[in-house]
Amino acid sequence: MQFTLEDWKQAIPASCRMITDYPSSTFLFRQQEPVVAIYLLISGQVRLLRHLEDGSVVTLHIARHGETLAEAALFASHYHCDARVDSAARVMVIDKAPLLDRMSRSPELSLYLTQVLAHQVRHLRSMLTLRNIRTADARLCAWLRLHARGAPPVIDMDQTWKTVAEEIGLTHEVIYRALASLQKQGRIKRDGSRVTLLG
Repeated sequence: MQFTLEDWKQAIPASCRMITDYPSSTFLFRQQEPVVAIYLLISGQVRLLRHLEDGSVVTLHIARHGETLAEAALFASHYHCDARVDSAARVMVIDKAPLLDRMSRSPELSLYLTQVLAHQVRHLRSMLTLRNIRTADARLCAWLRLHARGAPPVIDMDQTWKTVAEEIGLTHEVIYRALASLQKQGRIKRDGSRVTLLG
């Protein structure tokens, strides 16, 4: 199920939301800041980063257009990570307090947000399953199958291979070797940004 911007506009009252532009390298929110809103990414790319006690920082997720951010923060007092803008982003900012108030009075809105969250849980489970695949070739092939459509299955890439590598827990060098290996085996065909799965 794909939720569009229009779906969100219909579901979320205008009094709860506004559209804001964020330049690259700025933050939607920072870890441990009080929660004031959740976010829908209309365009651009946002990286979710968590600071660990040992001083290291890990990437939790790279969000792209159509994804929501910080939904769990509706029921928390503080954000659990940073949201850094990787490339200039247009974002729907949805205020927490009025949204929760509307949800308490609108079963339709609550049901809509439950569907959004269920969709994201399924996606995250898929990503966790992919990361448990041991070989890079098999992991990448599984990612391609998950995202490809049609017969034969085709994917038109709208993100970089480096981003895909981070999403599935590989380095970009390894993912390029896996692409070359799959192509050499005759399992995929690459034509610019289009990848066709052959077997």
